[in-house]
Amino acid sequence: MIQVRESYQVKFGRIDQAVDYWSRLPREVAAWPKGLEASEVLTDMSGEMYTLVVAHHVDSVEAWQAALAAMQEDRAYQGWFRSFKQFAEDGQREFLKVEQPNQGWSGVGTIVVRSCFRALEWRVAEALELTHTYGALLVDQGVGMRPRLLTDMSGRMFNVIIEIETANLKDWNDHRRTMFLDPQFQVWFRRLTTSVSHGSHAFFTVAGPAGPG
Repeated sequence: MIQVRESYQVKFGRIDQAVDYWSRLPREVAAWPKGLEASEVLTDMSGEMYTLVVAHHVDSVEAWQAALAAMQEDRAYQGWFRSFKQFAEDGQREFLKVEQPNQGWSGVGTIVVRSCFRALEWRVAEALELTHTYGALLVDQGVGMRPRLLTDMSGRMFNVIIEIETANLKDWNDHRRTMFLDPQFQVWFRRLTTSVSHGSHAFFTVAGPAGPG
């Protein structure tokens, strides 16, 4: 399975309208592929303001390309897209391999933390194993749930990504301040420094359906 991640830069102050308009797409366009009705729709909590992210989960790049080609031929989609351009100023598309799927997010309003680790060259397998352990630690400690692991198929190479749900940012921040006191975490972190050069966090709010992926 792959994740097709589309990130749109929405015009300042128009994110609510953009989310509402995107949610109408499966209902208004008959050519919209079956199975994508539950595509995840997220909005920024950190990073560039008024960012809209739509994450689709499909079997392959070829399946996505075929579905996209069919949609682009559909007049209803063409009309929808012309109107959508009034909200979006820019956008980009990434393809990511789903290394560990999850059952989707709990629902609208859920906080999703997206952590990206930059693996040292050719050490993606080790970084992926350690990221899997990281997700398990967060779940075991009650800080996160429903972890999903991804690796790059486009863009910069050697990226390992974990997306995980958290109940609230306070729990997440409290954990960050105390996690180095945990001997198990200390062992994990020492191993991580041998496989990863740096990392980043981004925080999102689920604004639309969140099906399995």
